[in-house]
Amino acid sequence: MKKVVFIILLLINVGCIGQNQKKKSNTFNSTLVISNDSIKNDSITTLKQLKLESDLSKSYGTIKNIIKKEQLRLNNTELSIDSLSNIFKLSLVNRIIPFWEGTEWSFEGHTSIPRKGKIACGYFVSTTLKDVGVNLNRYRLAQQSPIDEASSLALNTKVIEIRGNSITENILKIDRSIKEGIHFIGFDSSHVGYILKEKGQLYLIHSNYINYRGVEIEKIENSDVFASYNKYHIVELSTNENFLRSWIKGKEIKIINQK
Repeated sequence: MKKVVFIILLLINVGCIGQNQKKKSNTFNSTLVISNDSIKNDSITTLKQLKLESDLSKSYGTIKNIIKKEQLRLNNTELSIDSLSNIFKLSLVNRIIPFWEGTEWSFEGHTSIPRKGKIACGYFVSTTLKDVGVNLNRYRLAQQSPIDEASSLALNTKVIEIRGNSITENILKIDRSIKEGIHFIGFDSSHVGYILKEKGQLYLIHSNYINYRGVEIEKIENSDVFASYNKYHIVELSTNENFLRSWIKGKEIKIINQK
């Protein structure tokens, strides 16, 4: 029985291995909640700053249902890739992800409810993608290695591999490799999250295992997690046409496991 329990826990946690304590883009209301501090320094310091003002009184379940209905409606509408990109980014970054801020990290965490229970890095990514309407198995995706998660989400497009000799070099390479928008990032073989490129600034959005900080946003150059690695797997999401078309059509994302 102990062996069976161990195997189940191992399957749950594969996504965060090794984390010890150390032209209808105007469909949604795009008014954001911005704090005075963020106006002064023109940077994002909390996920709350990204939240739509119109969502402040709405529950997470209500937001998911709104996105689902809009997704079904847009499925029968001819949209440009730019419009799809804007709608997806708004739905994920400004509507879904802000609810998760402050949700605690745990190696075994796989809650599906923001700020109730705990969430590991892989489950944070897979759950938020599922909740924004991406057709995937959140358990299976979260159980894969970072490279397999990247390969699954790439949908036959290129997985961007970054490896440099310094933090500065890695940041520069990433900045040159991705467009403005939201993207997946896998850290070598043991951590995953999102990279948001906004007004030329790179931010890491992830469930941070350091000091159990949990879901947060931080400038990439200030991230202790980012500084702990020198190899990254990046996949474009909001600028990946294959991914966006699959999202709006509700096509299943097949999970790749290269083991």
